Amino acid sequence: MPMTWQAFVASAGGGFPAHYLAAIVGQPIAAVRKARSAGSAARARASDVEIFADLFARWHGRPPAAVDWPAPLRRGAGAYQWLPPEDELLASLVGRLAKPEISAILTDRLQRITGDEGAARNEQSVQIRINRMGMQATDVVGGITIQQAAAEIGSVEIVRNAIRAKGLKTHRVGRLFVIPHAEWARWKSTRAIAPPGYVHLASLREPLGISSDAKLPEFAQAGYIPTAIRCNPAKPGVHTGKNGTWYVDPKVARKLVADRHAGRPMPWHGKPLLGNLKHSHARWVARKHPASCATCQTIWGAAGAPKTFAEYCERYPPLAHGAKRHLTLVWKPGLTPAEVARQTRQSYQRVIDAIQSGALRASTHGRSYRITQTDATRWAARKHPDGSGKGSWISIRTAGRWYDFTRAEIEAFIADQRVNARATAGKRLVMRQQVAELRQDIGYTIEQAAAKVGVSVAALRTLLDGVHWRQEGLIPLATVQAVIKRLNSQQGYTIPEAAAEIGRPQAWVRDRIKDGTIRITRARWDQRRLYITAPMLAKLKRAATSAPRPPRELPSTWINLAAAARLAGVSTATVNNWRLAGDVRTRQAAKGIGARFARVSVMARARLYWQTCRFHRATPPEWLQAELAAKD
Repeated sequence: MPMTWQAFVASAGGGFPAHYLAAIVGQPIAAVRKARSAGSAARARASDVEIFADLFARWHGRPPAAVDWPAPLRRGAGAYQWLPPEDELLASLVGRLAKPEISAILTDRLQRITGDEGAARNEQSVQIRINRMGMQATDVVGGITIQQAAAEIGSVEIVRNAIRAKGLKTHRVGRLFVIPHAEWARWKSTRAIAPPGYVHLASLREPLGISSDAKLPEFAQAGYIPTAIRCNPAKPGVHTGKNGTWYVDPKVARKLVADRHAGRPMPWHGKPLLGNLKHSHARWVARKHPASCATCQTIWGAAGAPKTFAEYCERYPPLAHGAKRHLTLVWKPGLTPAEVARQTRQSYQRVIDAIQSGALRASTHGRSYRITQTDATRWAARKHPDGSGKGSWISIRTAGRWYDFTRAEIEAFIADQRVNARATAGKRLVMRQQVAELRQDIGYTIEQAAAKVGVSVAALRTLLDGVHWRQEGLIPLATVQAVIKRLNSQQGYTIPEAAAEIGRPQAWVRDRIKDGTIRITRARWDQRRLYITAPMLAKLKRAATSAPRPPRELPSTWINLAAAARLAGVSTATVNNWRLAGDVRTRQAAKGIGARFARVSVMARARLYWQTCRFHRATPPEWLQAELAAKD
C-alpha cells in the first residue's frame, strides 16, 4: 500500500521545520503540523538542507530541483539561511561580476521569494559564503587576471604595457581586468620565445668580468653577439624585464667565456655602440669648433664635417683617440701672447719676437695671436728662444739632411710661408723649429721611415711593434726616433727566453740573479725592460751545468720570534701557532722575556709547511729554494 503523506510526515522526525515538510508533500503548514502532532520519530543529526534533499528524494523519487526548494527561513540575528539554489546562483556569478553587483542580484532574489523588503545580502555575507564554498572573489571565468598572466611569463610590466598599447584586449570583472583565454593565446603567439637549450645572456656577466648589467644587452642589441635573441617574455617561471630578456646559444656562450679566459678579443671589442655615438654626436654638435679650427679641418679632411648623424656614425669611429677627444673639447682658441708671457715669466715682446721668427708656433685669431698650451709648454722647455740665436737657424741643406726633406720641398715650404727664411753672409737659412714641426706633422711613409732607420720594411714593422705602434698611415717623427733608440740599444735575452735557452725554470734564473751569479741590464730606451746579455747567458749556462753545491748547514742556535719568522718565510703568528702546537722546540729566554726557538726545529717545520702551502704566489725562503734546487 502506498504511504500517505500523513505517515510520511510522521516518519520525518522531530525538529525538522514544518515549512520544509509542507513544501515536500505539497500540503498546508497547519496540516503538516497537525499530522506531526500525532507522533513522530526522533530527528537524525544532520543539516536541514541534507534532510530536505533526502526526504524529497524519498517522497518524489528524484533529487529536488531549484524550483522545488522553499523560501529560506530567517535564522539567528535576522539573516536568512543559504539554500542550494542561491549557492548555485552565487557560484555562477563569481568570476563574472564584482561583489557589489553579486550582492544586489542576491538581495533582489531574496526579497522576491521571501516577500520581505528588508531582506538583504551585503558584501560581507557574500564574501563569507564564497569562502565557505571554497571559492575566491578573485576567481574569474573565461580568462585569467593580469597577475596570473604575469606569473606565467615572469613579468607583470610586459602584460600591462601590452594592455596600455592596446595589443592585448581585456574586460572588467569588478576591480579586476580579465584577459580571455583565446586573446591570451593569440598574444603569446606573437612573442619571441627562447629556443630549447638557450642560456640566459645575463648569466655570462660575471664569467666575462663585466660589472655593468646593461653592457651585454647593449652589445647584443648592436648585433655583436652571434645567435643572441631577445625573448619577450622569456619562459614560464623566469622573470623578464619590460625590454625583454636576451638568450644565446650555449655553444656561443662557452666560446665567449673561453676567449675571455684565454685573453682573446671579444666580438664587441673595437666596435662602436649606438648609445655612445648618440652621446658623442650630441656633445660634438654642442661644442662644434668654428670653421677656422685647423685641427678639425685636418681631422675631417677634404670632405669636411659630417652633415648627418648617419654620416657621423660612418666617419667618427675610425678616428684616432686624440682626434675624437679634440672634436668634443670645449672650443678654446688658445693662449694669448700676454698669457704665455705670464705663464713662462718672460716679457711680452720676447713672446712676440718668438712668434714672428717662427720659434713659437701660433695661429691668427682675428687680430691677435693664439698659442696652444702644448706649444707654450714646449717653447718653455726649449729655454724660451726668441729666434735671434744662431742655433735657431740652419741652412737648407742641413734642414734637408736632418729632417729628410728635399731642397725643392723646403723651397715650397718657404714659398707657402710655412717656413721663415733669411739670408746671412750670402747663405739662406731657415727656422729649424718650423722645419722640425713640419716633419712631426707630416710624418714618414713606411718606406721613408725604413730608409731613415736603415733597415728593411719588414724589419721596421717588427721594430714598430716593439714601440707599440698600431695605427695606419704616416709614422710620426717621435715614433721613428723611438725605433732608432730601440735599434741602437744593446740586445739580449729576457728572463723567459734565457730560461728556455738553458732548459731551467724561470724561478731558477731569478735565484741566480739574486745570489749574484749573473746581473741583468736595463734598456736605455725603456728602463722597464730587463734583459740578460750574451756574456751573462754564458755564465748562466756554466752555472746550470756545474754540480750544485749543497746548502751550508746553519748552526743549531736559538733565535727569537722575529728571526724565526724570517727564517721560515712566514708570519710571526704562524710561528707562534707552531709553538703552541708543540711543532718546534723552544726555551725561555735568559732574561725571561719571550721565548727562543731552535733554528733547526724551525727549518724542519718550514719544510713541512711549504710542501702543502695553499698560497700559490707565496715564495719559500732562499735556503729552502736552494735545497730544492740541489735535489733537482
